Amino acid sequence: MQVFFSVFFVYTFFMKLIGITTSIFQQGENIYSFFIEHIKKKRIEIKENSIVVISSKIVALSQNRVSSEKLRTMVEKEADEILVDKGEFFLTVKNGIVIANAGIDQSNSKQGEIILWPEQCQNFVDEFRKKLQELYQIKNIGVVLSDSRVTMRRRGTVGVALAWSGFWGVKDERGKKDLFGRVLEVSTVNIADNMVSASEILMGQADECTPFVLIENINKNLFTNIQQHEKNAWIGKKEDLFFVG
Repeated sequence: MQVFFSVFFVYTFFMKLIGITTSIFQQGENIYSFFIEHIKKKRIEIKENSIVVISSKIVALSQNRVSSEKLRTMVEKEADEILVDKGEFFLTVKNGIVIANAGIDQSNSKQGEIILWPEQCQNFVDEFRKKLQELYQIKNIGVVLSDSRVTMRRRGTVGVALAWSGFWGVKDERGKKDLFGRVLEVSTVNIADNMVSASEILMGQADECTPFVLIENINKNLFTNIQQHEKNAWIGKKEDLFFVG
């Protein structure tokens, strides 16, 4: 990892991740203008075959999705389903995602306030992508809205995509053969969640102030103009290995 003018680079064989540090985002601020302002300051160009990962927290702030109500009150309002109630923490389902506290965040918010999930996530990423396409005159550009969550019996958070646009969020491997000729029957790859998880390393959970990550050099075959939807990643309880009931 290199640090250069507050821009962080992580190199893999094919992809390059650039974490974009910013000033503190203010509630109600225009997020698109905020993003363009900071990438121009850092002289970053958006290129073909790239994906922009955006923290859901600053999108929620831009939508004024902030509350001073008690956490329990807002979880009960926001969650589609409460699976486990541990008093101070709740395991919930929100928009088809199993996540703590319906995605409500108490960190990096002002004292006495909590930040909810954004609304109309798919519309947001679709519109943000369209603006980038028009500004930079590029075709293959993706946008994904990120958050973090915990997984069963594992310490630490990983990334989860709330919505994505411009690329295949879920890759279906069923019907393909493995190295030994066996036909895959159930294998799918969640590209969107994996992109977010890689970005979470740079975004962090504390005072990193890195709400955007630009991922470059992505295989062009991953991009599509076909409308994406978060439901593409949903599975029911019958398919869920973790569901006991």
